[in-house]
Amino acid sequence: MKRKLLKAAGVVGAFTLLSRVLGMIRDIVSAKSFGTTWQWDAFIYAFMLPNFMRRLVGEGALSSAFIPIYAEVLEKEGKEAAFRFANIVFTILSLGLVTFLLLAEVFITLSLKSFELPQVIRLTFGLLHVLFPYLFFISLCALTAGILNSHRHFFSPSLGPAILDIVWILAVIWICPLGGPKAEDRVFLLAICLLVSGVIQLWIQLPFLNRLGFRPKLIFDFLHPGLRKIGNLVLPAVLGFAVTQINILVDATLAFWVGEGANSSLWYGNRLMQFPLGVFAIAMGTALLPTVSSHTARQELEEAKRALSFSLRVVFFIVLPSTAGLIALRTPIIQLLFERGEFDALSTARTSFVLLCYTIGLFAFSGQKLIVTGFYSMQDTKTPMKTGVLALVLNLILNLILMRPLREGGLALATSISGIFNFLFLVYLFQKKIGDFPIREIITSALRLLAASLIMGIFSWYLFGVIHNMTNGGDTFRLLIGVFGSVTLSVLLYLGLCFLFRVPEMHEAIRWFRQSRGVDERLEKVGEEPL
Repeated sequence: MKRKLLKAAGVVGAFTLLSRVLGMIRDIVSAKSFGTTWQWDAFIYAFMLPNFMRRLVGEGALSSAFIPIYAEVLEKEGKEAAFRFANIVFTILSLGLVTFLLLAEVFITLSLKSFELPQVIRLTFGLLHVLFPYLFFISLCALTAGILNSHRHFFSPSLGPAILDIVWILAVIWICPLGGPKAEDRVFLLAICLLVSGVIQLWIQLPFLNRLGFRPKLIFDFLHPGLRKIGNLVLPAVLGFAVTQINILVDATLAFWVGEGANSSLWYGNRLMQFPLGVFAIAMGTALLPTVSSHTARQELEEAKRALSFSLRVVFFIVLPSTAGLIALRTPIIQLLFERGEFDALSTARTSFVLLCYTIGLFAFSGQKLIVTGFYSMQDTKTPMKTGVLALVLNLILNLILMRPLREGGLALATSISGIFNFLFLVYLFQKKIGDFPIREIITSALRLLAASLIMGIFSWYLFGVIHNMTNGGDTFRLLIGVFGSVTLSVLLYLGLCFLFRVPEMHEAIRWFRQSRGVDERLEKVGEEPL
């Protein structure tokens, strides 16, 4: 079980890593071209709205409700019945999206004609004219990805984010300059290019669906029993699964009242925080949901609990040292990546503080993704919804308290605090729900990892200063050597400390690696044994 889960997560993680690397390149070129200007504030907010809805559909509500029901139909009734059910959902989703987009376009048009709006809001609404249709393509892409993932096909669904990033990078470098010196015109060209990328993301899924035997078509059977189950799951899932994303959207909305550059600083800080979260936590969660759903459908509850426990411990193995490293090296990392062109020293200082505030909650954002998956695999979305509502209220209250003294950093800190609350409360409720979830094993492992990560973080901060001061050359070269040198040596120290502290995930990873190479056949059943 563990071997299959790690393999699936590895496929998703590899392409997610590619996407995150490309995403970092896109942020570098964007920072140079647009910095933390009000035009970029408008663009990223206009992009966040459809992208936020995509995350609800692709990584949250619809997929989390659809995949367990689809897996159940597939297990009990066969492939043809599952394909028919998927096409019914496809039909409803298409009609709903078209209706929503028409209403949104009418609202935007009337708002622009009827009200005197600040220039940043007018530009945001104008960009939404272009970017809202992007939601149609990526939402359908998310549904098809759920179908492919349920059949253990993770390759093509993982290509979508990479396609978006490639189009974005090429647009900023070659297309946007055609708009001339005004940033307003250049961001409009970028928005058009992103709409095209949505079409490409959906189109590239179709050959893989055809190979699977699935043909998208409209089926108007709105009385299918599976739809009622999805209806009961999907609405609570909007809040229960995507609390982090909703909080970030609330942050971005309130940032308009903080002032120019606040949204841009939140964007760049969040993007850096999302790097370790996206590379492994979301990858593991994507692979985990169909796995746990299949175990639950077959009443294999022990296997489902073991998979979830293992996933949490492995994600913490990656995320906790990432947190320590980002906190220790946040300023030189931002200087190395972004501080050029329109992105100045003030932009670095503001983004650095935002990154610190976001990174505090990184472990909770990662764990929340997985623990919510456990609830959804049992078709329970009400519990995450209730904790999500509480977390949203807490985030809003903290935002209003912290945004005045800490500006955009206060918005980020409020999101982290509410995320930590939500994760810990979910773990408590999950343990009560299933009775014997191995929480003590998870806590013991997390404490060992935390100790190793704290030592590593202090070491990396000290080591960067030593390497940076000893290196000769230009500022960028010194930053490059300092960051990569300290990160490389800190990773080695962290691995050594994991051996010293007897972190079980370290030994499990080695056993899995040896098993995958066929070195030790006696470990063939290690994936079925508890740690």
